[in-house]
Amino acid sequence: MLTIKIHKAELFPDLIDRIWVAENKETEVELMIPPNQYVNLIFSLNHSAYKRDEILIEAPQIEGISTKNTVLVYPAGTKIIGVRFFAFGLYPFIQIQGKKLINNSIYYPLETKEIKGILNCSVSDSDTVLIEKVYELLSDLYCEKLHDAVFTIMDFYKQFRWNDEACFIEDYCKRTGTNYTTLNRSFTQIVGITPKKFERLIKFRKSLCSLIDSKDNLTSIGSNSGYFDQAHFIREFKMFVNQTPSAYQALIKLADKQSKIINYNFKLF
Repeated sequence: MLTIKIHKAELFPDLIDRIWVAENKETEVELMIPPNQYVNLIFSLNHSAYKRDEILIEAPQIEGISTKNTVLVYPAGTKIIGVRFFAFGLYPFIQIQGKKLINNSIYYPLETKEIKGILNCSVSDSDTVLIEKVYELLSDLYCEKLHDAVFTIMDFYKQFRWNDEACFIEDYCKRTGTNYTTLNRSFTQIVGITPKKFERLIKFRKSLCSLIDSKDNLTSIGSNSGYFDQAHFIREFKMFVNQTPSAYQALIKLADKQSKIINYNFKLF
């Protein structure tokens, strides 16, 4: 049985969405993770391993934002801890060009005693112990100057993630006095995709959250997610998962009945 525990970020909450700990004590479990706008720093504990799209992962990883489904397989005995950053959140700690991370997971080298301290933790150690060690690592890596460098992207994210009203990027730039060329350059360097593509990914994820957690009808979900009409909602949703919102909602309900597990991104399929 896979258990996933979610912990609110006590440090750097404007950069980190959450810290999660996943442990599988029984038979092998397979997850399908929908496209998402987060970056994860992941550590497998006590020499455990997992598979990502059929590739065996044994070392610390930085997992980028994705525009397609990802399949994860956790064998029995796996225990991992992950830091889920907002798309811009990793940059003040680890400077990697965003385009290298899109739909990708890359090895994060063992260069510090803090990382070795995390990896040497026992699977029996409490979440509190693990999280303290992760915060030690992040505090050591943090650069305030680079935190300031992501402010524009952070403000853009807040506007398009938490505002239910449809908004054009051009209007946002005019209202905030943001130069679009500068915004586009920052996104390309730090996030790895253009503001427009990122906005589309955010809308998709908002609609996916509502499909799982809301009892609203599909028309309301599309409108509240920032789509201009139902045809736009269906077309964009199919672009990410090759299924209509109604078909995907049915799949989510079936998965919930079968597994009763919600993972750190969404559902166990």
